[in-house]
Amino acid sequence: MILIADSGSTKTDWRLIDGAQMHSMSTQGINPYHSTKEEIAAELDKLDVAGDDRSILEIHFYGSGVANEAMKDVLRKCLRRRFGEHPIIQVEDDLLGVARALFQKENGIACILGTGSNSCFYHDGKIADKVPALGYSLGDEGSGTDIGKRLVNALHKRNLSDTLREKIISEEGLSMDQILENVYKKPHANRYLASLTKIAGKHIAHKEIREIVSRAFEDFFEKNISKYSDFETYEIGFAGSVAYHFRDVLKGVLQQHNLTCSQIIASPIDGLVKYHKQNLIKKQSSAESITESSSRYENLEGMSVMELLENINREDSAVHTAVQSIIPQIEKLVEGIIPRIMKGGRLFYVGAGTSGRLGILDASEIPPTFGVPYDIVIGIIAGGDKAIRKAVESAEDDIHGAWHDLAKFKPGKNDIIVGIAASGRTPYVIGAVKDGRKEGLLTACITNNPNSKLARSVEVPLEALVGPEFVTGSTRMKAGTAQKLILNMITTSTMIKLGRVKGNKMVDMQLTNQKLVERGSRMISDELGLDLEESQRLLLLHGSVRNVLENFAL
Repeated sequence: MILIADSGSTKTDWRLIDGAQMHSMSTQGINPYHSTKEEIAAELDKLDVAGDDRSILEIHFYGSGVANEAMKDVLRKCLRRRFGEHPIIQVEDDLLGVARALFQKENGIACILGTGSNSCFYHDGKIADKVPALGYSLGDEGSGTDIGKRLVNALHKRNLSDTLREKIISEEGLSMDQILENVYKKPHANRYLASLTKIAGKHIAHKEIREIVSRAFEDFFEKNISKYSDFETYEIGFAGSVAYHFRDVLKGVLQQHNLTCSQIIASPIDGLVKYHKQNLIKKQSSAESITESSSRYENLEGMSVMELLENINREDSAVHTAVQSIIPQIEKLVEGIIPRIMKGGRLFYVGAGTSGRLGILDASEIPPTFGVPYDIVIGIIAGGDKAIRKAVESAEDDIHGAWHDLAKFKPGKNDIIVGIAASGRTPYVIGAVKDGRKEGLLTACITNNPNSKLARSVEVPLEALVGPEFVTGSTRMKAGTAQKLILNMITTSTMIKLGRVKGNKMVDMQLTNQKLVERGSRMISDELGLDLEESQRLLLLHGSVRNVLENFAL
């Protein structure tokens, strides 16, 4: 699913795209210049995405007040607090959102006339030139706030006819005290002033009100549109409630300058839905995956060592959340593994590259840690053992290669295959679980992309969505860390439930070196209250901590 937001200072429009379905929502405006982090968080908490937040793979937020990196970072952090670390989050200026909605992939001059105002020259999918908006105190010509200020001035500085002025003041209750209270003592003065455009709209048939609005738009043209080189040769489009509701006046001002307007839309949200749907189709056709998406960080070589370390660590924090969210699925897998191993089954890890190496690593650590035979948990890697140290070209592309490699173990219905692939589309791994499932084996997978072919091929998919890597496509980082954590959880919990741990101690560990002999001696000493020398003697005599404890109990 994709979540799109278009946020002005007054209102935020949200669209949740789930295939052919679309869910519409709205909250108050979210502007980091005027809203605190607590206010932003409160608005985001109001969102009901009608399902699991983890199904949201991308968030595209376009908002006023996010023209610089500091403000973008505020929004990113608030969105991550609400939706977690797994989705790709893009925060952009609302002006880029309007330009994309109006012109898609074409060029033109995009303008916003809403609570505030803004404009840009949009070229080749980017903002190529921009006249600064400066906000409602210093700029925002032609905006709702600007029209509201002009209306207040006209009312109380007596620039309207007495009859019209008295009519508006009496009907709307616009006393001077009320205006000053809302502008200078209450928050969000810009929203209040912009709300007065409703009065202008109600009385727009009066020439005096029409002139107020017209002068505001003329000011916008002179200080914004006219500043772009060759502006007469490009299409001009507008978005925003003020542009839309006063479109007749706006068109009249443009005609005075021999300009025509290609589009005037109330909100860019529908155009943004179209834009991102087209991008989604393009991504799907090119089989782009989250694990191969571009890093959220630019110019890595320009970072200091401290910045590199802090940013890598920041990205790694997403791993814990991603793994935690799929614990119920991991539980389901472990509950399926335990009875099968008790009946003589085996657990096979199948992977290629980093994923294959991690499977072999976990499998190789189980016998010495828990004292089980080496043929209980088995790691299989595309290309065989030589691929552990060096990649074997094209080995992962053989869709039936894994089942051929598994044949020597004579897999049966009590066995389990866990395919491991960050991308979720490695043929070697997909072939293993598909062939295994046909033969009645329990099949599962560990992957880091959603809705992958691998996940659709197994009974228990474990999708740890950690997001783009710090170094684009380097799945040895977050994806690999998530895989290792999940493997630890699977085998450790399985061995504990198979009785291979007593209390919290590895009572069946193999005594392969002096360090482990000393560790076992301490375990015995702690359990039986014996000195270390006697504990070590008993350990070497009986061969394991478990045997000592069981014999001592007799």
